Amino acid sequence: MRETIDRALRRQRIAVTVALTVGLLWGVAAGWAVRADGSAPVLTLLPLLLLIWSLVRVFGRPGDAELRVDERERAFFGPPKTRTSYRCALLAFLAYQLTYQSLSDRDVLSWFFAGLSGAFTVMLSVALWRQVPKLAFTPAGITAGDPLRHTFVPWGALDPAAPVGSPRQSGFLRLSVRSPELVRHRGIVPRRRTVVETGELDVAPELLAAAVAHYVAHPEHRAAIGTPEEHARLRRVLGGGG
Repeated sequence: MRETIDRALRRQRIAVTVALTVGLLWGVAAGWAVRADGSAPVLTLLPLLLLIWSLVRVFGRPGDAELRVDERERAFFGPPKTRTSYRCALLAFLAYQLTYQSLSDRDVLSWFFAGLSGAFTVMLSVALWRQVPKLAFTPAGITAGDPLRHTFVPWGALDPAAPVGSPRQSGFLRLSVRSPELVRHRGIVPRRRTVVETGELDVAPELLAAAVAHYVAHPEHRAAIGTPEEHARLRRVLGGGG
């Protein structure tokens, strides 16, 4: 698992570098074009289209792979997709806004947007440099994280009477928690609910939902999580083989 995550992090760091470079240079070009002739419709429109495209990707085609086994870490895990994260496109847009607003009309509003874009650019760059989306099932519970948040949910914190649902196109898996005091959060987390982002994971969201429901309902199998034998048994159960 660590090797897979490390490779994904190296790819993401390259994408962050490219996004920052392209965004800053595009912002410089658009800013100077606006100051030269008062308009640069193509240069200013493309970053906006890029941002919209990045947001659409959140609801794009979900993963369809199975959970992987890591015997050393005693975990079943879902690695990030190999494609570039939509957050890198957002980072490029923020970097563009930073330089474009700094070089365009120097009024109070422009400086405000430049400062705001700069703050978010730094925050997102640091987050993307440090973390990739990932999810792991361990005998203790569910560990999930992405560049902006990290969550650990013990199995005992989940409500066995509540259904686990993951609409295929939503990009998020909502966990029904009955003991929120047992859940540990770090970073930017939604209030009053526990969700796991699945849109950036290379694993089928319906498989994740079924696996969560299975281990909530069958605590006797949790201790074997992370072993090839349990992985084979889980595949048979979720595949309808009994």
